[in-house]
Amino acid sequence: MTSSHHPYLGRLAVSVLLLTSACTRVVDIEVEEGPRLLVVDARLEHGEAVQRVRLTTTDAFSSDTAPPRATGAVVELSDELGSNYLLTEQTPGEYRTPDLVPRLGGIYTLRIRYEGEQYEAVAPLVAGPPIDSLYFEYVEKGIAQGDSGFRAVIDYSDPAGVENWYLWELYVNGVRRVSIDPGNRFRVISSDEFYDGGRVVGYQPFDEEVVEPGDLVTLRQVAIPEQAFRYWFTLFEQTAPNGGPFSTPPSSLRGNVANLTNPEHRALGYFLAGQVSQRTATVPER
Repeated sequence: MTSSHHPYLGRLAVSVLLLTSACTRVVDIEVEEGPRLLVVDARLEHGEAVQRVRLTTTDAFSSDTAPPRATGAVVELSDELGSNYLLTEQTPGEYRTPDLVPRLGGIYTLRIRYEGEQYEAVAPLVAGPPIDSLYFEYVEKGIAQGDSGFRAVIDYSDPAGVENWYLWELYVNGVRRVSIDPGNRFRVISSDEFYDGGRVVGYQPFDEEVVEPGDLVTLRQVAIPEQAFRYWFTLFEQTAPNGGPFSTPPSSLRGNVANLTNPEHRALGYFLAGQVSQRTATVPER
């Protein structure tokens, strides 16, 4: 495989061997890479001491390395009361501030200046309930359950009369576990449409993730706004199609980060603000 060194256009040479009794043909197919886009991973989390924004860019289709980090950007956060916070680039592509203490109900704006273009996103910081408890349940191997082993289980109470949307994240020994699976859109994110005000007991957001005795497990529960819920729901549909006739066809997924300088040169990713509750526990011996 080869690719052009042009930053906005690459070519992928695909060798296709056509085996016949007489000869072997090599067919080169040119694949346009498209423009290099800014990728935004921005979280404003109530309950965290340091706020972080991670910036990368898209890479060549044929690349097998980590996405290039977007360095040298100017990153700012502000709220509707007029407070402004400039984030410092602590490591390449990661911008942080310890000065911003997120406020529940606040409306926050993210502004990014990168390579001569201005990007902007707005997000409300929504409140959510705490995780009441984290514990572990041993599940025997089965068709629906997957491999035998412990699963992380939580209990929480959904507030009555308030629309809530949730995103859960699992860390095992400090490493985040992310499963790409069609079922994720029904478990790793959730709407309280059918259990508003209810007590949720024995919930396993990561029911296919086996954890071992002695593992240090952290489960984070992030309250998210409805727009973010719909974004993540669509993202899971796009990344884990079920292969059936009614699968969601691939399409361009747009986040909430707009390019104010050149709207056609859009950014990828999402700016999220929400309240976080997390619990940490060690997996017991069986």
